[in-house]
Amino acid sequence: MSQYRGIDRHRFEPARLVLGLALTAVAVVVYVRARDEDGRLPVAVLLALVAGSLLLAGLVSLVTRSLRRARQGNRDGEKREPADAG
Repeated sequence: MSQYRGIDRHRFEPARLVLGLALTAVAVVVYVRARDEDGRLPVAVLLALVAGSLLLAGLVSLVTRSLRRARQGNRDGEKREPADAG
């Protein structure tokens, strides 16, 4: 029995962590840039940073999903053959 009663345990999602950290970094860049004498960050740069953050989180999500599938396959006793290079 778990010592943490009443707490719903859930699966750790690294993509959410990466997305949160990346968007926080974008917010810091926007804030620092706004405090500069030059003014605001161009909209195109801001959109590129946000899109890059989303792509990075998507990549982390795909890697996490493939690792979990491989681990689940190992638990089930299923042996995965390496793909032939040729």
